[in-house]
Amino acid sequence: MGGKLRNRLNDLDGRQWLYWTDTLYITNYPPDATHVLRKQHGAMKPPEVMAEIIRFFTKEGELVLDPFAGVGGTLLGAALTRRKSLGFEIDPRWVAVYRTIQRDFVVVNGVLCPREEADNGEAINGEMRQGDCLALLKELPAASVAAVVTDPPYGINHGARGFGGETNFNMLSSGLAGDLGHAPDLETFLERLQEIGEEIWRVLLPGRYLVMMVGDRYQEGEYVPLGFLVAQSLREVGFKFKGVKIWSNKATRRPLKPYAVKSVFVPNITHQNILILRKE
Repeated sequence: MGGKLRNRLNDLDGRQWLYWTDTLYITNYPPDATHVLRKQHGAMKPPEVMAEIIRFFTKEGELVLDPFAGVGGTLLGAALTRRKSLGFEIDPRWVAVYRTIQRDFVVVNGVLCPREEADNGEAINGEMRQGDCLALLKELPAASVAAVVTDPPYGINHGARGFGGETNFNMLSSGLAGDLGHAPDLETFLERLQEIGEEIWRVLLPGRYLVMMVGDRYQEGEYVPLGFLVAQSLREVGFKFKGVKIWSNKATRRPLKPYAVKSVFVPNITHQNILILRKE
């Protein structure tokens, strides 16, 4: 007789599992209570989105790692889902923002709330370490992490062109040579990311997932499918590319810009690729 199928990956039921396999991932999370602090960084993600990703790829109590932690969106998502978390961030500015949030906010019924307004909130316990992620990854034991969930800098010439106010690109670390975002060209960026990917492979438990958020670019008159170039680079490390979710958050999506209107097609890139890779 067949028994109930044991869920080896997460704590979701079958309906919740099926819903999250949709490759279109449209969310509508408005800015939360920590947004005013986190928006100093130009690439922060809603903690609620990070929490949904973490819920699918881990069980409660497991360890989630973010080697490009920024202002701590992944760590906050882990706090919302009662997972352990560890983040690496090269820029002390963003570490300071996360630690301010950690000091001044708590989790109440799955929501981040100011500590002063909550009597029985749960502390945000995710650990943030400041430094180069490649060096910090080397300090971790092999096969010690249940999932890696991250949003790396995209390198290859950050910055708005033509529409100076279009995007907050405040994500680079001035003077920090190890910042992946300072890669001078696409080839160097992918080579460095691949080196980091090798260490991520080492610290991941067998059969578990690397989930990486990567936005495509439009540069020098050509669309750069950066998400799929990154996926291919990580396949060369040994990861199996299991799929992609196309994510857009309607509540915080920027307005469309009139790029080359009545001239040629130029896309408004309002989505990001959530790359799903597995250590097999």
